[in-house]
Amino acid sequence: MKNVEEKSRSKNPVINKCMKHLEVIGADDKTRQIVYMYMKTLEDELTKMKAKELDHQSF
Repeated sequence: MKNVEEKSRSKNPVINKCMKHLEVIGADDKTRQIVYMYMKTLEDELTKMKAKELDHQSF
């Protein structure tokens, strides 16, 4: 789990902040893993949507 958290620190500040909050409240590793997975999926989907919007604007 530490590797996943270390990667998230260098990527997205919102994910990093969320992971820190989970650490503060004492969430177990499995809970942090699940939350990270959903947040990362959401980030990826938003990135794809933004890319599509940029593609449509260039036409």
